[in-house]
Amino acid sequence: MLTWDLLNLMWIACGLFVAGVLEAFLWKTPPFQLFNFPVQKEWFGENKKWRGLISLPLTFMVSVIAFQFLESLGEINPNFAIHFQDFNGVEFGLLTGLVFNLSELPNSYIKRRLNIAPGEEANMITYLFDHIDSTYGVLILWYCYFHFPLHFISVGLIATPLLFMGATWLRKRLGLK
Repeated sequence: MLTWDLLNLMWIACGLFVAGVLEAFLWKTPPFQLFNFPVQKEWFGENKKWRGLISLPLTFMVSVIAFQFLESLGEINPNFAIHFQDFNGVEFGLLTGLVFNLSELPNSYIKRRLNIAPGEEANMITYLFDHIDSTYGVLILWYCYFHFPLHFISVGLIATPLLFMGATWLRKRLGLK
């Protein structure tokens, strides 16, 4: 079960990664320039902007719908506990994208109180918390609202921060972050 949960988690995480790539391009469009200002500069710093709170839910919704289409073309592994097709694409995409971003705000607030500059990765602990906050927020949403199985969430507690760190590294290498 552990292997299937990990592979299944990677499948779902691909949807978030695609959304993150789409989001980087969306930020460069004129409509999203209107939202390129901090949510609350003193509390969360310069880097938490309205465009992110708006764009990730939208891009993940598009990504979920695209992955639902891919799943409809052929059977994605039947051993997976979770498929994109199990959910309303609009609801799953918008809620997951929004919770992903909202879950970063408490960590940003604490870092501002500790005088850690926005975007600064002061040490390994802050780097780790930068990748735990949003992923754990999403896991809580998935368990409580979408009723993902506990065994899937348990694997996610370890795997999702690692997957997010890998995705962040890749986005930086591609010049998308």
